[in-house]
Amino acid sequence: MHYKELGRAACIDRESSGEHIPTDTDGCPTIPITIKNGAYEKALHTKNPRDIATFLTKWRTRTELDLTKLERHIKNQSQDLKALGKLDIVSVDLASSVSVNGQCKLLSDVIIDLFNTFSAISKQSGRSDYTASSKVLHALVPEFFVMWDNCIRCAYGCSIRAKRDAGKKYFTFLKRVQKEGREAVESYCADHDCTINEAIQSIRRWLYTGAFYSFTKILDQYNYQKYTNGEDGLWVK
Repeated sequence: MHYKELGRAACIDRESSGEHIPTDTDGCPTIPITIKNGAYEKALHTKNPRDIATFLTKWRTRTELDLTKLERHIKNQSQDLKALGKLDIVSVDLASSVSVNGQCKLLSDVIIDLFNTFSAISKQSGRSDYTASSKVLHALVPEFFVMWDNCIRCAYGCSIRAKRDAGKKYFTFLKRVQKEGREAVESYCADHDCTINEAIQSIRRWLYTGAFYSFTKILDQYNYQKYTNGEDGLWVK
């Protein structure tokens, strides 16, 4: 993926709501797009379980969320979440280990456990919501976790056919979307002669005022517009 595809996706996303975005010949924004303060933005800012629940409701997840379960999971998994708090999806070695409360754990095991835990937030006993789980994790650790939905899962070859495989499928998705993100960042480095970290921050500033959205959100936006909405502008060059 070239970084300009992320720019096109950002414009398509905002224009789908009726807003006109000035673009260049590549379909990328000529000025940073203004941030709108909605349920998603509030959830990112506060990380409050109630705000995250509102965000999930607004973003059309199918689960009737049990707020008590969500609050309990956030409290019980706080050390695991803290261990991932300084990681970003582009730079991290997903085969590495992390220290959780003084204990060394494989990063893959931490991710799989977190994903499976937050899949169980429905009021309906035994129901799992894999889209909601990714959104909760993203809201809590936005630089690391990438959101997905069923269309995106299928596009990345990560359809979930059995509950026992859900966390492993999400981990596979992270590895594949990381590859896409790295390609985009490396293409920016090639055009602008900069480091990986400089490229990530520059892409964020280029697309949105204040560089508010994480790189994972920008990746999700591309995935959503291409695979969920099937936007021609991201398929036809």
